[in-house]
Amino acid sequence: MTPRILLVEDDESLSNVYVTRFEAEGFDIRRVGNGEDALAACINYQPDIVLLDIMMPKVDGFDVLDILRNTNQTKDLKI
Repeated sequence: MTPRILLVEDDESLSNVYVTRFEAEGFDIRRVGNGEDALAACINYQPDIVLLDIMMPKVDGFDVLDILRNTNQTKDLKI
């Protein structure tokens, strides 16, 4: 099974670099642009690892991390 990466990055050009590189290496990668979408994607997409930006609109990375760590479904997710 192909490892799944959730990229949480609001900078479009930076996220394009990451997506291009990870896809070239054979990873299944999904990108979201804010913390609110990241929380939903962690439940729906069920990534193997999350690459999480800190400074984002709506919900910042520290809050996303805190919520994921305090949710039974995502508490063991690699971030």
